[in-house]
Amino acid sequence: MSRRLSTLSRARPPIMPETARRVRALLASPRSTYQDLEAVLLCDPAATLALYRAAERLRRGTVDELTGPAHALSLIGREAFRRAFEQLPVLDRPPLQHILSPAFAASQVAHAGWYAEQIGRVMGFSHPVEMRVAALLQHPAVLALWATDFEAAARATNAMRDGVSFSVAFTAELGQPLKKVNRRLAAEWTLPRLAREVISDWDPANRLPQSVSLASRLALVGAAGWPEEEHRLHIEVLAGLLPHHHHDAAAWWHRQAVEAARVLHPFGYPLAARELILLPGGEHEVEVPALRGRDYRRTPSRQATGRLQQLLGSQLREIRQACGVDRILLAMPDRERKSLRARLVIGGPPDSPMRKLALPLRARHLFSLLLTQPRAVWVRAENREKYLPLLRPLPLDAQSAGGFFAMSLFVEQRPLGVLFADGGKLDDVAFRAFREAGQRLAEHIRALRRQAA
Repeated sequence: MSRRLSTLSRARPPIMPETARRVRALLASPRSTYQDLEAVLLCDPAATLALYRAAERLRRGTVDELTGPAHALSLIGREAFRRAFEQLPVLDRPPLQHILSPAFAASQVAHAGWYAEQIGRVMGFSHPVEMRVAALLQHPAVLALWATDFEAAARATNAMRDGVSFSVAFTAELGQPLKKVNRRLAAEWTLPRLAREVISDWDPANRLPQSVSLASRLALVGAAGWPEEEHRLHIEVLAGLLPHHHHDAAAWWHRQAVEAARVLHPFGYPLAARELILLPGGEHEVEVPALRGRDYRRTPSRQATGRLQQLLGSQLREIRQACGVDRILLAMPDRERKSLRARLVIGGPPDSPMRKLALPLRARHLFSLLLTQPRAVWVRAENREKYLPLLRPLPLDAQSAGGFFAMSLFVEQRPLGVLFADGGKLDDVAFRAFREAGQRLAEHIRALRRQAA
């Protein structure tokens, strides 16, 4: 075994401070159950890994029979677990929401575990908790690298956010194929059978490892900032796996990201749900939770519960009514800020090309000009000739022939998007109402983004 592999095999990935606090409190309580401990351990891949390694050390040959952490705890007992747990390193004040932290890697894996269990439940598999454990333990090499070589893990993570594939980025830092190192560690640490099966070359027709592998890739997409192409591709894959009554795979995935955020938020992880606010297109009701302050599950205010799509849709409908227009459109840049895309469209022809608006931001057109500074324009017959060169790239339709309003939305001196309205009675009163409503919308989005930061 190479020196790097030898170092990785001795790694003890740190647990989150909140995990340490909760487990110690449960161990001190005579009323706590193994199921209580399991609920905490399943939120922390390092803690789950430590439990399974302890179980194999104390009860050799039993790991493949375990159905979950509660079962493992019942075999080794509370005192043996307490002794093993107290030897674990604890992550020292992780930088919240920062990708250059072991907490970022642990967050990605914890999300993978959540998705795996939920897919297992909706697919009707017998032991969805085993699937969650397998997802938590699918990339032991990544967890070990963060614990033994922070700079290498940080370089790989940065490369991944720049578009390098997950496997290529970590292979470069490990010096050997990621899959090979995962297999070696899975054997060294005697990970459960399903975890080893997922790491190996499993049969594509076997839906159990297929589901766990997909869960890990869903978590990777969220951790990478929901890149549009990968996001769309995995929606298609997920749609092919879920039962037919889950006809909207995107909505199901986004809801699970939010539910994962509810459970994982107290542990101090960076959360993929906070970036759902940047996703383009669709009118699904996606709840982006507030990540600071009081327990948002008990807070009745709209901003605290943060139904982003519902709020945006409601705001656009109010603007449409207040201005007396037929159609209202919100366009926002994609994450890479390379193109401007339709985020929400209310009203207008259902087959209009405006609903599929996608414009390169570097090109010269009216919307890219608007995004250079806060401003609003009213294009009508009297000034249309003046704006004509800037209008040609826009996918305008017959409804826009009578004129339209457009304004840039800025939040803290940064361009957020473009608000567009046409149809109906366009006059001075409607234009003034449009500008005021646009400013209120920018304030709402600013508040939501601060909650989700």
